[in-house]
Amino acid sequence: MDPSKVQELYEEFVTGFLHRLFTGGEAEVTRALPPTLLQHFQLASASDPQIEHENLVWVHRIASEIAPVDAVPFPEPGAIAIAMAGHDLALLTDPRLDRMFARGARPQIHAWARTLLGAVAPPRTRGEALARHAVLDRILELEREDTVVKNWAYTYRFYGRPPPANVVAMPKLRFVREQKSRKTLIELWKESEELDLWPTARALLARSPVTELLRPDLAGELVFGTASLNVLSDAGLRHGVAQAIVLRGTGAVAQPFGHALRMLHALGPPPEYLYAAIAFLAELQILEVLDERAGHRPKDEPAVGDEELFAAVLPALFLHEGEMSHLLELAPPDLDRVRARAEKRREQAGQDAVDFARSILDRARIPTAAAPSTSGGGAPYAPAREA
Repeated sequence: MDPSKVQELYEEFVTGFLHRLFTGGEAEVTRALPPTLLQHFQLASASDPQIEHENLVWVHRIASEIAPVDAVPFPEPGAIAIAMAGHDLALLTDPRLDRMFARGARPQIHAWARTLLGAVAPPRTRGEALARHAVLDRILELEREDTVVKNWAYTYRFYGRPPPANVVAMPKLRFVREQKSRKTLIELWKESEELDLWPTARALLARSPVTELLRPDLAGELVFGTASLNVLSDAGLRHGVAQAIVLRGTGAVAQPFGHALRMLHALGPPPEYLYAAIAFLAELQILEVLDERAGHRPKDEPAVGDEELFAAVLPALFLHEGEMSHLLELAPPDLDRVRARAEKRREQAGQDAVDFARSILDRARIPTAAAPSTSGGGAPYAPAREA
């Protein structure tokens, strides 16, 4: 493409789509964004410096809701690739691409989105992880408003676009009626059976480990992969993610997080990774008690299911005498409340689940590497080893 055309497309993308994701309003998709534009989009700047400034302010604001950070790198290569892939996946939900002369482009655009996601390496710093979350969190909040317009003679359907003025003109004379409905972008992805967009959308979610941990309802069979375990190894990020989940409500997290812990244990990972995962689940349940929020009641079956394993982490912590016991260094009144919650969890989970959780705790070890900085956007994670 001509360089001027590439920059023009970037301006449309960063102003009409990305900027409106952050500041509100209607985000507009542009033409499809091929992977060949990725390098330019990572390095380009908008002609309006106010747009760039506001984008950075909003990224920092969203990031700071999760964990303290002095500076968030943006534009960040991974975050831009996620934004471009999310844009193309949103574009593919447009029914106008299902017309005769446009239909053939859909597989190519879908392939472009997958290629863009393949270019996203795991985040190396807290700032990178939070920048990606800031972008993807806003993409997942997108909705499409559809309008059905009926008059005495015709029915018109407009997907994601306002009806033209001539269609709704003279409403009384022409008996014009409008009916509006909304669908989330997530719903549209799940409904796209022909294109099968949901697996690619799931891959999009996996490129932002903070977002994936915050949205276990979208993860399907959630696993604690290397990227998410590196995030959980950052104490500030781990605490922020746990706090955000508690504020939203923990009723739906027991099964996916219990399953993820079970799968991680089965892989025999390094003890440091087990520590990060268990510390996260323990902090999640302790914060729930300290914030005086209702706990989640697991199923009543005696088998050690995923929900029972999640519930068993807290009572197992009181029986544990190893390195994990420091998580219970609380003020006496708080400790009494957490102990009372642990007793309820023990009754709900059953002794088999508590014994299983205790065996996992006994294998965990506190990482020996220095903890990452609690504020620097460029502070690296502790060295990661494959699980």
